[in-house]
Amino acid sequence: MEHIYRYKFTKVTLCFVLGLLLVSISGISEKIYAQQDVIVNTNGSFELSEVTTSGDTAAVEGWQFFVLDDGAAGTYAIVDSVTKDGNRALAVTVESTGSEEYSLGAVNEGVPVIGGLTYTVSLWAKSSEAGGTANFTVHDPNNNFMELGRVGSNDVSLTTEWQEFSFNFTAPNGADTLRAPMHFSFEENIGKTIYLDSVSITHPKIIGIPLVFDAESGELGSEWITDTDADDGSTYVEITTDISETSGSGTFPGENRTITYEITFPDTGNYDLFARVYVGSQSFDDDSWFTPRGFGEKSPDNPDDWQAINGLAAAGFNMPDDVVREAGGLGSEVWKWVNFTKNGYQSAPADTFIVDDPENLTYTFQIGASEDGFRIDKIAFGLSDFYYTVENLDNGEAGSPIPPISPVEPQDPIAQGKEKWLGNIYSPAQTENFEYYWNQVTAENAGKWGSVEGTRGNYNWGALDASYNLARDNGFPYRFHILTWGGQQPGWINDLSTEEQLVAIEEWYDAVAERYPDMEYVEVVNEGCCGHQLPDGQSGSANYIEALGGTGETGHDWIITAFEMARERFPNSKLMINDYNIVSSHTWNTQNAANYRQIIDDLIDRDLIDVIGVQAHGFSTVGTRAQMTSVLDLLAETGLPIQATEMDIDGYPSGTEAQSDQVQLENMQRIFPTFWEHPAVEGVTFWGWRPGLWRQDQDAFLVRNNGEERPALEWLRAYVDTANVELNVSTEDITDTQPQKFDLKNNYPNPFNPATTISYTLPAATDVTLHVYDVTGRRIQTLVNSRQTAGSHTIRFDASNLSTGIYFYEIRAGNYRDVKKMTLIK
Repeated sequence: MEHIYRYKFTKVTLCFVLGLLLVSISGISEKIYAQQDVIVNTNGSFELSEVTTSGDTAAVEGWQFFVLDDGAAGTYAIVDSVTKDGNRALAVTVESTGSEEYSLGAVNEGVPVIGGLTYTVSLWAKSSEAGGTANFTVHDPNNNFMELGRVGSNDVSLTTEWQEFSFNFTAPNGADTLRAPMHFSFEENIGKTIYLDSVSITHPKIIGIPLVFDAESGELGSEWITDTDADDGSTYVEITTDISETSGSGTFPGENRTITYEITFPDTGNYDLFARVYVGSQSFDDDSWFTPRGFGEKSPDNPDDWQAINGLAAAGFNMPDDVVREAGGLGSEVWKWVNFTKNGYQSAPADTFIVDDPENLTYTFQIGASEDGFRIDKIAFGLSDFYYTVENLDNGEAGSPIPPISPVEPQDPIAQGKEKWLGNIYSPAQTENFEYYWNQVTAENAGKWGSVEGTRGNYNWGALDASYNLARDNGFPYRFHILTWGGQQPGWINDLSTEEQLVAIEEWYDAVAERYPDMEYVEVVNEGCCGHQLPDGQSGSANYIEALGGTGETGHDWIITAFEMARERFPNSKLMINDYNIVSSHTWNTQNAANYRQIIDDLIDRDLIDVIGVQAHGFSTVGTRAQMTSVLDLLAETGLPIQATEMDIDGYPSGTEAQSDQVQLENMQRIFPTFWEHPAVEGVTFWGWRPGLWRQDQDAFLVRNNGEERPALEWLRAYVDTANVELNVSTEDITDTQPQKFDLKNNYPNPFNPATTISYTLPAATDVTLHVYDVTGRRIQTLVNSRQTAGSHTIRFDASNLSTGIYFYEIRAGNYRDVKKMTLIK
């Protein structure tokens, strides 16, 4: 199979460019990429040719020899008796000359080039007798044989000793092949033999060109088809069977559902896997495939050989200047490039593919099918430490070792040091620069039972761990979403008996509690009110409501059972309930708020609930501030804190960008202060902020793909900074195990490089500052400056920009003060 590489404006085949990749790019380690020139001409040392008798040179690979019928006479021979290097050289014997200097000529033909690159021509020549001459040139055969360069401005004087001659030229834009003629029809050469050896045409090695190949170029299993996109013109592959209809499963593709490729890499290195893909009209039911765990032929029914990749309905990039490195957030029914190694989406990331033997650059690579409706146009491998734009991958161009877009300058979260926290969700599309904006974390999809235990007994914690670690690494409170949700449960639960379902639910609760015992908040039941998403097999897809006690006397006994189970397993966490269309209840004259309040009251009577969650999606916040406030007041009468758990602020997608910005700004100014200023609301969690959030089609993102903040986000930052708000409900830990004293722990690890964690405990809510100082007493960084709740707290200190040395960290909490020493060693 032939793989096409391209460099701006030009394409050349693999056989000519296997080694391309520019070492002159600054910052590239010589230990990883060897500096060497790439030879692009063929048989320049004549080693590919057999020794010939005079005149028998018709089969010399890469060369043509001319004796024009204008009086010129001479012979060409491949000899082994006179050589500069190796075992072969070209001997040109001149008997008579013609009317042109090229009447006798040797031409190195079909030299592949890349438009815009500079090349060096180098060769060695000598004469059998003193006084010989020649000229050495490069021509463009596609432009009237225009001369691009030569050795000197006049003919070359040859001696009886080998001499090296060289010159540089730049290939014209649009050129793909050139020729290198050497001319010998000069009177000075009559009776002499001119020898030529070691002819090379080279350019510096280029680092960063990706390996890009068509998805249909491999050996397709019988359940795959190829087709052409009528609008885009792309030829793509698509599986004809869904994962549930064939021999595959959620953990492997199955027989006849793989594609096998033989691919040759341009160089050694660590490579990311990319693909240009299209998610069909069924969105999240058309957005998965399998990538292999490493190179080589895989067993189609062995889960250990495959990594399921899911959640691509909100992923990827398609604008030419977009850098394909983060998760991206494009939706369905659009072609887009995705980096699968850097991002896990609703699963673990694909492997990094390691090519470490320069003598063996060819590998077997396979992919596997999952859901139908998922199309693949191209697959690419790019160096892991390079940045590739959509345009780079489309054209096979070299990436950049430097980020094309300047990173966001580090800054404190918007609500840093405020009475209330302002959080956001963890999902791959939403994590970039998270800690510069938000100070509370909730996993969007990774904590749903179906996401973790799609196959019974097989737990996929990868994305959930990442969300949890994001909170812990930055000292942010973490909310688990969600233990029980009738609309988002694993499909296999419906096939169990009631007794078996209860066992499975208990095992799920136990698994979460064992892995994450110290979460600040645990959302126990989501959308269990008002006929929303109950696990009754009707309003929600799951049917295990009877396993939890059914509706019973209260009408929601199953919710009470779920909270009882959670209280037993999460004694140190605050338990929450959550639902939608609650704050809009008075707008629409529904009983949702009253019904929700009844459930909460029943949980309060049993000491089972600590926090009330109300979703604040765009469709739930259409009322006036007064209407929404009246619902918050009703819930606040319980004495429990309230969280706005899932806020998104819509724009105006059918208008211009400016119109959409203005509508979103007005919505932000109406909705956000309603919650932020309410004395019972302890925090707000936005349900995404970057492109790729679930209300992408409603223009609810707060920054654009390039990181530019929309006006609503700019206003939000200024508003939170100046708003005078109070929290008038208790947010103290409700467990008996809260710390009994102030205590600053020793940082870990210590010594460290470049980051360490600092932990401390607070027996009561208080104002806290945590500062870092150098040995001169100069304050280096403020890690905490806010009011914090009682409990254990952990802060990550990153000293990447500091020098080796001893540093001190000081905590002040009320009247408590302590200082400890830590050592940074780089």
